[in-house]
Amino acid sequence: MKTLMVVDPRMCTECKDCITACKDEHGVSRVKKTSTVPIFCMQCHPDKAPCARICPTNAILDDDGTLFVDSESCILCRLCMIACPVGMIVIDKKKISAQKCTLCMDAERIIPACVEVCKDNVLKIFSIEDLEDLKKDTTFADVLEQAMKVYQNKIE
Repeated sequence: MKTLMVVDPRMCTECKDCITACKDEHGVSRVKKTSTVPIFCMQCHPDKAPCARICPTNAILDDDGTLFVDSESCILCRLCMIACPVGMIVIDKKKISAQKCTLCMDAERIIPACVEVCKDNVLKIFSIEDLEDLKKDTTFADVLEQAMKVYQNKIE
C-alpha cells in the first residue's frame, strides 16, 4: 500500500527526536533537519522516482509501492543523491551503501520510529486511499476552497 509522510510545520518544536529515533533505528538518520522542520523523502511514485530512474545498477527497488536501496547492488556512485528533488538520499558508511527513508518498512515496524517518538504530533502517515477519501469529503473541500480564496485575495 502506497503511503506518504505529512509534516505539520506549525506544530514542530524543533526537538530533533525524529532524527534521533531514525538514527537509532537504522544506524544513520534518513531524516534531515532544516532550520525549522524535519525533511523526509517524498516517497515518489516508484515508476517516476528520479533516484530509481537514474540508478545505473537498479539498486533502488520497489516493495509494494515503497522504494528501498538494495545495499548489495549499490555502487555508491551517488547519482541518486543528485537526482533526489529534496536531497534525501544518505550514505550509510557501515553498509557502504546509499539509503533512503522507507517509512521503517525495512525495520518491520508498524509505525515509523520518527512518528512514534514525535511528542508534538507533527508527523502523520497517510495512505493513498486516505487521501482519496479526504478529497471526497465536502467539508474538507469547502475549507480548501475558502483557503484558496484568501490566498488569491492576498496576491491581488
